[in-house]
Amino acid sequence: MFKPKFFSVLSELTPQQISRDVTSGILVGIVALPLAIAFAIASGVSPEKGLI
Repeated sequence: MFKPKFFSVLSELTPQQISRDVTSGILVGIVALPLAIAFAIASGVSPEKGLI
């Protein structure tokens, strides 16, 4: 049966590593969403299209 690598590595992660991963994910989202919207507007389409 297929077992994603995430589940095998999960037991090796420390709380500090998980905290860093969550923080970096949030920061990437904060930067990437407005950037995607800006690219859509610069391309001449509606902002919603940038999220797709």
